[in-house]
Amino acid sequence: MTSRLQLDGIQALRGLAAGLVLVEHTVNAISTRYLGIAPIDSPLSIFPFPVGVDIFFVISGFIIAYSSRSLYGQPGAWRQFALRRSARVVPLYWLTTSFMIVAFIAIGSRAWSDASWWSVAASYLFLPAANAEGLVYPILTVGWTLNYEMAFYVFFAMALVFTERVALSVVVGLLVLLAALGALAQPVALAPRFWTSPIILEFAAGIGLYWLYRTGNLSLPSGARSFLAIAAVSCLALATADPGAWRWLVWGGPATLLVAAALGTGTVHGAMATGIRRAGDWSYGIYLAHVPIAMIGAMACQLLLPQTNWVWFGLFPVYVVVTSLAVAALLHRWVERPLMDRARNSFPAKEAIMAETGAGAPKRLARDELGAAQAES
Repeated sequence: MTSRLQLDGIQALRGLAAGLVLVEHTVNAISTRYLGIAPIDSPLSIFPFPVGVDIFFVISGFIIAYSSRSLYGQPGAWRQFALRRSARVVPLYWLTTSFMIVAFIAIGSRAWSDASWWSVAASYLFLPAANAEGLVYPILTVGWTLNYEMAFYVFFAMALVFTERVALSVVVGLLVLLAALGALAQPVALAPRFWTSPIILEFAAGIGLYWLYRTGNLSLPSGARSFLAIAAVSCLALATADPGAWRWLVWGGPATLLVAAALGTGTVHGAMATGIRRAGDWSYGIYLAHVPIAMIGAMACQLLLPQTNWVWFGLFPVYVVVTSLAVAALLHRWVERPLMDRARNSFPAKEAIMAETGAGAPKRLARDELGAAQAES
């Protein structure tokens, strides 16, 4: 099998991003349940593993702009976009959220018993709400990122009435305006504070990378891409503490460099291409499913097994990784892929059109464009 590295680099990075978030929650579980210390004080926090989220946001900005190339300025394009994005994001998230609720009920967790009905409804509606602990997290905690994703999709869908250049400018301008308003007004209310967080600028960074790629200004040699990747990892290794309001720069900046480095120009063959593609295809399932998997496994280790290093530093991490991969593969095969195929088949004529060709950008078949539509968080 031969595969274009432009997309495979993004697929590999999606897999890496999901892996980083998985490591974060595995380390947190070990720290709190075995070492008895807060994750922020844990000696295991040797890298900013949450940066996986920032990588996802930058990838999303790039891929949404890229995969919409045949939609800009087309009548009814927002419907096709909305259907494709909903099929990609909503069913799997609702499924894992429902499973999380069942798990909370089974173990008698305060996360369910003390949750308001509004916070439960907001978890399904992709709206920010305070949970039982007063934190702005949905029932499935990692879903806070999807609240940003869905808002970004709404902005993008509305902008599709314009031509490509204007649409991208409108979306970027809106993101920058919201972040600026948040910085200047410092809103106290939950929803305005959430929606104006500067982390939304990471979507704009991804769109910026797309435009550089679109205009032929991101064709970097392998040496330059390697330099960008090394520089990004080095910067992250020096910024392990949560940067707070500056996250969009301290972590988002290196995340942008990593995505730029992933946009290569070579080819990948055979088993490596298959492995990279699967890493990307399974990343969304890994991202969602590993949370209940880690929670259930940590409780089982705490209650049923001896409290030793081999359990928590051996058995538990292996269980989380292997189970997450297996569940993600099943979810992709039986939930994600069928729904994405159905969404694409709803618009057979447009999906068969060859994508537009920009200045300095090589032609790509619509199949590449459809594959790119799946390459996002």
